[in-house]
Amino acid sequence: MTDLRKRGRPKQFDPTQVVANAMTAFWAKGYENTTLEDLEEATGVDRSTIYNSFGGKTGLYESAAGAYVDRGDSHLFAPLSDGDEGLADIVEFLNRVQAIHLSDDTPPGCLIINDLACPPNAPIASRYLESVRTGIEQAIDRSNRVDGTDPAHNSSRQVSLVAAVIGTNLTHRRDPDRGATNRTFDGLRQLVGSWSTRT
Repeated sequence: MTDLRKRGRPKQFDPTQVVANAMTAFWAKGYENTTLEDLEEATGVDRSTIYNSFGGKTGLYESAAGAYVDRGDSHLFAPLSDGDEGLADIVEFLNRVQAIHLSDDTPPGCLIINDLACPPNAPIASRYLESVRTGIEQAIDRSNRVDGTDPAHNSSRQVSLVAAVIGTNLTHRRDPDRGATNRTFDGLRQLVGSWSTRT
């Protein structure tokens, strides 16, 4: 009689960790420049596993990008959308983005923004950008009540701040200098603070 417990071959890897390691590889080099060899080295699994378990490079990228945006939703965008302090919520959001840029544990820039024009990235990029837009829009709307900001400027401020956040990530990708990063975020915080009519 065959022992059913011995049938099948258990996975010898942690899929969540493989995706996390692939995320770092794609973040560092971009989708186009990340090879299967890079992914094998980063994840510790061979290319047959990458194909069989994740659907190849593109499938693994989609999993990594999805995990990246999930993390952004919980750590960056949910506090921005759900806060109750108006401009202070935006400043705290900028502080969190700055901390990511200054961290030695993350590659330069933003995985999604770095690969914004990458074809496999289109759906997840749309989701990421919508999270940025929605979070900033809601915080600016709250600032009308909390900080006395002028609602007539809400739309232009939202568009400008989204563009600034995207720009900081692109700039950091090319020049991850800490001094430049700090000056950039100091300027953004000053700009946001200037919108308040209350001292």
